[in-house]
Amino acid sequence: MENLQVITTERLNKLINETQQTLEELKEEVTRREHLKQEHAIIDLDRHMTSAEFNLTSIKNFIAYLVEESKKNKS
Repeated sequence: MENLQVITTERLNKLINETQQTLEELKEEVTRREHLKQEHAIIDLDRHMTSAEFNLTSIKNFIAYLVEESKKNKS
């Protein structure tokens, strides 16, 4: 406790202010990173949706092909 008694009240207040400012900057950085992570998740979701749509189209085309081939074989 002796070390704190050597520091003036003015210096303590300055340290408190600097610490609060640093804490706010750290909070802002965390928020920025969370937003960036969400943006990447949205981009990934968009890629997955595009891939799913492509796969669904491929399946539809394959089924249509099978139906056509089945019709040809019945003729």
